[in-house]
Amino acid sequence: AVLGAIALNGVRLARLGLGDTALVIGLGLIGQITVSLLKAQGCRVFATDPDPGRCETAVKMGADGAAPQLSAADVEGRTGGLGADAVLIAAATKSDAPAELAGNAVRKKGRVVVVGAVGMNLPRRPYYFKEAELVVACSYGPGRYDAEYEERGHDYPAAYVRWTEQRNLQAVLDLMAQGSLNVAPLISHRFPIEQALEAYTLVETGSGPYLGLV
Repeated sequence: AVLGAIALNGVRLARLGLGDTALVIGLGLIGQITVSLLKAQGCRVFATDPDPGRCETAVKMGADGAAPQLSAADVEGRTGGLGADAVLIAAATKSDAPAELAGNAVRKKGRVVVVGAVGMNLPRRPYYFKEAELVVACSYGPGRYDAEYEERGHDYPAAYVRWTEQRNLQAVLDLMAQGSLNVAPLISHRFPIEQALEAYTLVETGSGPYLGLV
């Protein structure tokens, strides 16, 4: 639910609607859930990740197309030359490549939402000529890092802040309960608790492909 809420907050910040096109860069757990949430709200979704297996999983999660070397030209070609209405970056890398791809793939006046931790030395030219918006998402929504909200329980009224971090968590649980968000394809491994060390070793060493570990 927490990972889903992080993805959902990014989707909300993208401000997309029925029929809009989105590009998701980075297909770890949060990127995969982002794909599914975008598809659930009626968007065309394209995605990219260096791992071909994760691209295949993204298609299972609802992507209309996913490939390791998806380029801005590919996105323009699939949108009649327009580009993506929004690009959501869910990658984790020190490289500036995701931000560069986002700037080239987003349409004029479009929006780039940075959900993951990536390099942000932006190329000025594409963002400047497109007047593209850049938004950096703060975890799972309004209330995050606010001690009054998180520690002392002072909620934000729904009439003024419709989607707080708590209500995003509730929404994700509701979507899973309804079957609109199916996370089963994301569970690549299951370990008995006695073998937890093996699970953490897999993550730390990258000795084999993995996605979601339970």
